[in-house]
Amino acid sequence: MLNDLAAEKAPIKRHAWLWNGVVWPGTVALLVLGVIGTSLGMTTLVRAHDAAPQPPDIVSVQTAVSTPAIVRLSSTTAYVGWTGRDTAHHLNLMTYDASTQAFGPAITFTDTSLAGSGPSLAFFPSNAPSNLYVAWRGGDNRLNVGRFNPSDPTHLAGKVTLNQYSFNAPSLTAFSGRLYLSWRGTDGRLNIISSADGSVFNTQEIYSIAILTSPTLVATPFFLEMAWEEPSSPSNQSFIVIAQYNQVDPRTLSAIVSTNQVSSLPVALDFAGVAGYPALVVAWRTPTDAHIQFGFFNGTPDVTGIVNSGETTPYGPSLSRNLYSWTGTDPAQHVNVSTESL
Repeated sequence: MLNDLAAEKAPIKRHAWLWNGVVWPGTVALLVLGVIGTSLGMTTLVRAHDAAPQPPDIVSVQTAVSTPAIVRLSSTTAYVGWTGRDTAHHLNLMTYDASTQAFGPAITFTDTSLAGSGPSLAFFPSNAPSNLYVAWRGGDNRLNVGRFNPSDPTHLAGKVTLNQYSFNAPSLTAFSGRLYLSWRGTDGRLNIISSADGSVFNTQEIYSIAILTSPTLVATPFFLEMAWEEPSSPSNQSFIVIAQYNQVDPRTLSAIVSTNQVSSLPVALDFAGVAGYPALVVAWRTPTDAHIQFGFFNGTPDVTGIVNSGETTPYGPSLSRNLYSWTGTDPAQHVNVSTESL
C-alpha cells in the first residue's frame, strides 16, 4: 500500500479532483494541491498556505431538523433531501442547480421521520431522477427505502420497510451493482445490508464494532468506504474511523484506520478523485466547535490539509462530488449548499 501511494505522486498533481475523467468546473480554481512525503514515504495531499476565498453559501428558504442529504446527478444538477421542521417531520426533496446557484421547488413526501434524523440519497442503478432512492428512519425507528417517482413525486415508489431498527439516521449508496444501506443498530453496533434490485435486502452483516452515531457510506471507483466514530470517554474524544467494505469477505472490514480527528456527530465522505488509493475528502464538525471542517484522508491516521469552511451547523454536513450541504445555526435552521472549500 505504501509503495502504491508513493507511486501516485505525479498523478495527484495532474488528476486531483477528477470525477470519471471530467474536471469539476470551478474546483480547480479553488484548489492548489501539493505533494509531500511523510517519514514513511506516504504521498499526502496538502493545501497551499495562500488559500482562495471561501465559496459563498447558498441559503434556501427551506428549514430542517437534521443533516440534509445531497447527491449529485450531473455537473449542474443535484438533489437535496431533508427532514422538515413541521410537527410531523415530513421528508422533503428539492433540486439544486450548481450553474445558477438556484434551488428548485420543494417536494414534500407523505412519509415522515424524526427530529435529528435526516434521509440519505443515492442513484441506483444509474444517474436518472427516476433512479433516485431515499432511505430514512421512520417514526417507529424502523428503516425504510423508497424510490423517487417524478410522475407521482409525493409518494415514494416501491417502499420497503425493513425489519431493522435504529435510533439514528441510515446511510445509503450504490456500489458495484448493488444498493447498500448501513446503520447503527439499537445495540450500538455497525450494520450493513444490500440489494441487487432496490427492493429485496437480504445480505445483512452485523459487526462486533460499536459506533457512536450514524455511519457514512461512499462509493469510489475502487472501494466502498465507510466512516463512523468510535465510542470513547469522554465523548469529545470520539475518533473518526474509516474502513473499506470487503466484497470478498463481507464479514470482515478491510483497512480500518482510526484517524486523529474527533467528532460526536455523523461525518461526511467524498471521493477526492485521485486514482489508485483511498484518497477521500472528509467533512465533520468537532464536539466543541460548530464550524464544518474539511480534510484529506489518504489511508493513514493523519487527516491532512484541514480547512475551516467558516460555516456552522448543529448537526453534520453531507458531501457529493464537490458540493456540500448543511443545516445552518440560524434560528430557523435553513438548508444550505456550497462548494467544498479545500
